[in-house]
Amino acid sequence: MNQAKNYQTQQPFNQTIKPHCQILQRCFNNQGKIQFLINKKPIKSMLKMKLIVKQKFTNTIEEQIMLLLKQQILQQKQQHQLQKSNNWLKMLITKKYQLDILNEQETQLTEQRANDADDFIKFEHETENVIEAIEVIFTKLSSIQPDQEVVQILTQLNQIGASNPILALMQVASTFSKDQLNNVLNKLSEVSASLEQSLHDARQSEIQAQLDYERLMVEIESQRESLSSAREDSERQLKDNEQALDLQKKRKEDATDELNAATSGKEQKEGECDGWRTQYASDTEHRQQEISIIRQIEEILATKLKNVKVYLLERSSS
Repeated sequence: MNQAKNYQTQQPFNQTIKPHCQILQRCFNNQGKIQFLINKKPIKSMLKMKLIVKQKFTNTIEEQIMLLLKQQILQQKQQHQLQKSNNWLKMLITKKYQLDILNEQETQLTEQRANDADDFIKFEHETENVIEAIEVIFTKLSSIQPDQEVVQILTQLNQIGASNPILALMQVASTFSKDQLNNVLNKLSEVSASLEQSLHDARQSEIQAQLDYERLMVEIESQRESLSSAREDSERQLKDNEQALDLQKKRKEDATDELNAATSGKEQKEGECDGWRTQYASDTEHRQQEISIIRQIEEILATKLKNVKVYLLERSSS
């Protein structure tokens, strides 16, 4: 009878308490403290979660700000480099324009000098011929004497040709008186002297013009060398600045890509933070359910322990 009663009492205990004790045992660790595990690491409070999310988000924002500042700095450097390239390009164009003007001036001066030289040679030749003709006329007129017949002189001049101007002049002069003839001879002397002086002045002017031309050519050549050197320097500086500009463009593109990646990373981290919040809320709900189960187990266990205590008291009394 007692054995049957004991069996009936033990049967509910084994079927009811033992499974709950096993569940309760899984909720305790070796130190007897309740433990709850989520994904990878335990998060003890919402404050810690907020701190983690805030730290990660702050780091992402700081990284994005630094990349944005870097991009702005590179943009300013690129604009500065572009301005320098434009300045060197303007200088290069100016030097080329000045060289073109200088070459054009050299061409004009050379052509003008050649024309002036031709005009001088022509003037010199004509003037020498006129002076020579005046000398011939002066010599012939000087040979006329009042007591000498002019027929002999005219005959000599007539042998030169019918179109000889000296012959025509001698024919006219043969009718002059002595005073008139002397006056003509004086005029011829003055004309000859004037022509000789003009020829002398023209030769001096030609010499000075040639010297001035050569001096200008030396100055032009010196200016050409200076402008050519400045142009080469501008070309070199422009090339260096274009290379530096290409490098700045490449750096800016890299910074832009890095900023875009950081922006995308920020969005990704924001998504991760949202996921963490959702997961934390889910884990919190799950933990609340586990706590509720534990509370139920505690109540069941307390009831069963009470029943066991009663059972033991009854058994000891019997």
